Amino acid sequence: MLAVVLCAVAKAETTIPWDQAAKHVGEETTIEGRVLGVHCSPPSCLLAFEPSFNGFTAVIQAASFDVFPPGELDKRYSGRRVRVHGKIETRDGKPEIVVAKSEDLALVPGKKRDEPEERVTQAQTEAIERLGDVLTHIEDLTERLVATEERVETLLAQLEQTQAALAAAQAEQAAPAAAPSNGEPQPRPAGASASTGVGGHSRWSVSRGHELPRARAVLARFARSGGIERG
Repeated sequence: MLAVVLCAVAKAETTIPWDQAAKHVGEETTIEGRVLGVHCSPPSCLLAFEPSFNGFTAVIQAASFDVFPPGELDKRYSGRRVRVHGKIETRDGKPEIVVAKSEDLALVPGKKRDEPEERVTQAQTEAIERLGDVLTHIEDLTERLVATEERVETLLAQLEQTQAALAAAQAEQAAPAAAPSNGEPQPRPAGASASTGVGGHSRWSVSRGHELPRARAVLARFARSGGIERG
């Protein structure tokens, strides 16, 4: 009888490292590890023992928020070693224990953590928080980019419509081509009378008027000098 009691006590006190929880699915046991992330939503809060939340988690349902207030979980448990007691189940391929009573989630007593280990844990926690902020920022930028692309497409469509309207207007205003002359005289274009001289006389007629008196004077001198034989 005593041996059975001692065996039961030994089994009750046995703890399993958090990274071995997947090997004990379906068992009621105690998991020990350090909480590296806390995430709360209206349905539940998750205490993660792995920074990416892909490993073992302790789950607190909304019905137990009065026992475990969501606003106090991060301050109370983040970065600290805890023991989680309950039945290990799987959800989305990951092991978890749903915690409903305060005694099922307890801090592990012991000596103060070494400073290097504490710094590593704090750095991991801060990295998770920054990663969440970065993801939120990326989602915001993606939404803005989609809105910008829609505005650019609208402006391009309006520009194409404007260009088509301008092309149509220019085609309507274009002058008709000149008809062929078929050998008939065409009106003198503007500037073609540039050779017209003073008083409406041509340059040739003006020059002729100046040369005639000069030629007559030369002939008269030639006649007086006897250069012309009289018949």
